[in-house]
Amino acid sequence: MSFNSFDEIRQNSIRIFDVIDDKYLAHISDKKDDESLKEHSILVSEYLSKINKSQNIESIVENAIDSLFLLLNISGGNEKNYCKSIFFDSIILHDLGKINPNFQVDRMHNALFENEKLIQKYYHSFLGSFIFSNFYFDKILKDETIVEEHKSLLYFFVLLMSFPISKHHASFLSFEKEFGNEILAEAYLFIKHYSINLEEDVSISFFECLEDIMKEVQEKKPSKINFIFFSLLKLSYSLLTACDYYATNEYMADMRVDEFGILDENLKQQIVSNFASLQPYNRELVENIEHYNTMPFSLLKERNRQNLNRLRQKLNAEVISTLRGNPDNNWYYIEAPTGAGKTNLSLACIAELLTIDKSLNKVFYVFPFTTLITQTFQGIQDTIGLTNDEIIQLHSKAGFHEKHSLAAENDAQYGSEKRLYLDNLFVNYQFCVTSHVRFFEILKGNSKEVNYMHHRLCNSIVVIDELQTYNPKHWDKLLFFIENYAPLFNMRFIIMSATLPKIDALSETAKGKFVSLTPNKHDYFTNDNFAGRIEFDFSLLNGKRPDKEKKEAYLMNLASFMGKEGEAYFNKHGKSRLLIEFITKNTASEFFRIASETYFKGYKLFIISGDILEPQRKIIINELKEDKYDKILVVSTQVVEAGVDIDMDLGFKDRSLLDSDEQLAGRINRNASKNDCKVFLFDCDSSVTIYGKDKRYEQQQKDKEIYFGFKEILRNKTFDKLYEKVFEDALKPNWADGDKLDAYLQNFERLDFKNINNEFKLIEDNNSEQLYIPLEIDITSDDDIDYLKRINVITEAKKISGEKLFEQYINLITNKQFDFTLNQIELKKLTGLMSRFTISVYPKIINEISSALDEEKGQYGYRYFSHWEENYKLETGFDMQNVKNDIFL
Repeated sequence: MSFNSFDEIRQNSIRIFDVIDDKYLAHISDKKDDESLKEHSILVSEYLSKINKSQNIESIVENAIDSLFLLLNISGGNEKNYCKSIFFDSIILHDLGKINPNFQVDRMHNALFENEKLIQKYYHSFLGSFIFSNFYFDKILKDETIVEEHKSLLYFFVLLMSFPISKHHASFLSFEKEFGNEILAEAYLFIKHYSINLEEDVSISFFECLEDIMKEVQEKKPSKINFIFFSLLKLSYSLLTACDYYATNEYMADMRVDEFGILDENLKQQIVSNFASLQPYNRELVENIEHYNTMPFSLLKERNRQNLNRLRQKLNAEVISTLRGNPDNNWYYIEAPTGAGKTNLSLACIAELLTIDKSLNKVFYVFPFTTLITQTFQGIQDTIGLTNDEIIQLHSKAGFHEKHSLAAENDAQYGSEKRLYLDNLFVNYQFCVTSHVRFFEILKGNSKEVNYMHHRLCNSIVVIDELQTYNPKHWDKLLFFIENYAPLFNMRFIIMSATLPKIDALSETAKGKFVSLTPNKHDYFTNDNFAGRIEFDFSLLNGKRPDKEKKEAYLMNLASFMGKEGEAYFNKHGKSRLLIEFITKNTASEFFRIASETYFKGYKLFIISGDILEPQRKIIINELKEDKYDKILVVSTQVVEAGVDIDMDLGFKDRSLLDSDEQLAGRINRNASKNDCKVFLFDCDSSVTIYGKDKRYEQQQKDKEIYFGFKEILRNKTFDKLYEKVFEDALKPNWADGDKLDAYLQNFERLDFKNINNEFKLIEDNNSEQLYIPLEIDITSDDDIDYLKRINVITEAKKISGEKLFEQYINLITNKQFDFTLNQIELKKLTGLMSRFTISVYPKIINEISSALDEEKGQYGYRYFSHWEENYKLETGFDMQNVKNDIFL
C-alpha cells in the first residue's frame, strides 16, 4: 500500500481550521491587520510544502516510517499512513493551543474572549500538544481498521510528535515522561469545557499511561528503532520551528522566502563542468583518467615535483574509478598521505556523486580547525567556481556572511540584511563549510538554534576531514551517528584522514560497509614522493626528559643544536626555514625568548600559539608564503599541525602522539622539491598532561611493539599497526567505562535528549574563558571599510581599534529598543570582528592578570584585558618576564 501524499495530508489538515472561527488570532501588529490563527497555519503549511518540495523531505519521512515498520515486522499500510499524517500534522497544527481564550486576551489583546477566560494560564504550546494528541488518540481509538495490537505504537508516535509542539517556544527540545498534575488538569478542563471531540477521560488516561505505552512499544523493537524515533522527533522539531519562523517573519516583516539554498540541476552541471575545467590539473585528469589508472607505480619512484604531481593525479583517478564502481554506497573512506591534496580528492567525489545521484542537493564540509575551514572555503571557490551566494563558512569566528546578489541592495528597512539573516540562521546555502563540533551538534544537539539546520541534512553529501583529531573514546559515537543517519536521511559520507584507518571496524553493524576509495593506499604512503619527502631523525631521543631546574639549560642546548643544523642547511642550500613545535605554550614562549637572545640573530623569528591572535597568525603565514627571508625560525604549539599551509626545510618536534608527529612532518618539504629535509624528534615535556586520556597515547606507552617500533611506523607510514591495537581495545567491555557506546545508547531508549547531547562532546569542558585584548590591528583587504567607518572603529593610523569595537558591542547589547533581527545581524558582524581580538585562556591565567582586567566591562561575556600593554605583545603573545611561567599549559 502506498502512502498518502503530503498534499492530501495538508488539505485534510487545513480543513480543521474551517471549523475554528476567524476571531482566533495568531499574531498582532500596530502596522497591519491582525493575523488569524487560520491564516498563520495556512502560511506554515505553505512553507512546509515549499521546503518539502525543494528538499524532498516527504521521501525521507516515508523511508524512516518504512524502516520503522520493517524492524517491527509490521506490514500495515494504514498504520504507516497514520504515522506520516501525524508527523506532518504536528507541524501544520502546532498552534492549536492558541484557541486558549486566556492566550487570546492576555497575549493577543483580543477583547472578544473577555467573558470566556478560564481559571488557567495563557500558555499555548503544551495545550496545543495536548489538543493535537487527543485529536489523534480519539481518531485511532475509534478506527476499527487498525489492528488493536498496533494501536499502542500509534499512540506512542502521537505522543512523540506532540513534543515538538509543546517545546516549540522553548530553548531546548526534550521528551518528558511525566507531567505536573496541575498542567494536565488545566489542559483537560479546557478540552472538556470546549467539548473538543473527546470521550470522557480519554485524554487524561493516555497521558497518565505514557510510561506503559513506551515500555510496551520498546519491548517489541530492536535497538535501531530508538534512533528512528530520535531522528524523526528532531526532524519534526526542525521543520516546525523553521516553518513557524518563516511564516511569522513573512507576516511581521513582509518578507517571503522561496529559495532555500538547494543544488538545482544547472548548478550541479556547473560544478561538474567547473571541476573538469577551472584548474588545469583537473582538466588534464579528467581527459586522461584511464592513463593515470594504468600508470605503474614503478615509474613514479624517483622523488621529484613531476612524479609527485603524477602520483596526485593517479590517486585522484583511483578515487574516482573506485567510487564509480560503488555508486550506491552511503559511506566512503579516503586514506591519503599528507600533501596528496585531499580537498581536491573530495571535490572529485562530489562531482561524481552529483552526476550519479540526482536526489543529492546539499554539501557539508566538516573540519576540526578554523584555519582549515577558511583555507578550504577559498579552495572550493577556486576549484568549482562557487560564489558567496552558494557557499558559507559556519563557525564561531565567522562574521555575518553576505551574498553577492544582495550586497548591492540598499533597502531603507534593511530588507536585504534581514533576508541574509534568515539565510545565515537556516544555512540556506548549497555548500556549508563548518567545524566538527558544529556539525555533530546538528546531528545530536537539542537546542532550538542548532535544530533549525537539522532538516538541511536530508539528501546531503558530507565530507569529514581529519577525524583523528579527536579523542578515540568518541569514535564509536561518531560512527554510530554516521552509520545511522546516512541511509535514513539519504546522506553520503566521505571521510578522509592521513593516519586513521577505516573506523567501521569499531562497529559490528557497520563493519565492512565503508568503501575504501584508496585500495592501493600503501603504494602511495610508502612512495618516496610522500614518505621520502623528509627523514625522521631520532638522535635527540636519549630517554631523559629534563626536570624543572634543568629545563632552561635543555632549551639552550636544543637552540644550539638547531642553530648548527640550520646553518649547515643554509650553507648547502642558500636558505634555512626552521620549524619547532612544543607541547605547551609555556615552553614555546621560553624557547622563543632564548632563540631571540642567542643562536638566531640572523633569522626572522615568528611564534604561533593559542596566545597569538588570529590576524597575527595570518600575517605570519602570508609572510612565510611570500618567501621574503632566507633564514626563518617558527616556534609553535600544536596549532601548526593541521590547517597551516606552510613549507619549511627542517622540523623539530617534542614527541607526542604518532598522528601529531606525522602532522608536523607534513609542514616540511610539502612539495617534495627539496633535499636533505629532516624532522628531529626530541623529548622535553611530558605528553600525559594533554594526551594522557587518549587511547592512542595509552597504547604507545603500554604496547611493546608500538613503544619500541614507533620509529618504523613513522618511517614506513604503517599507522594501521597502532590503530589495530586501539580498535582491538575499543571492542573490549572495559574500554572507557561510562564512555562506552552501550552506556551512551541507553539515552536513546529513554529519548533523553539532554544526555544524548551532553555525554558526547568532541571538546571537553576545560573551563577556558574568552580574553578580549583591545589593541589595534590592521585592516585587511577583505574588510568592509564602509561598515568599519559606520561603526566608527578606524583609528587615525588606519587600524581597527579594539577599544572602540568593544564600546560598540556594549552599546548594542544594552540597547533594548533595537529591532531584534537587526540586533542579531549587527551582533554577528561585531562578534566576527571581535574574534580577531580574542583568545581562550585558562582561569589560572585570568587570576594571574586579574589586576589588568576591567571587571565592569567583563560582565558582557568576555574578560576585558584593559592594561594589556604591560603583559602582552601582538607579535609574541604574553610577555614571559611579567607573567609567571608556571601558569601556562
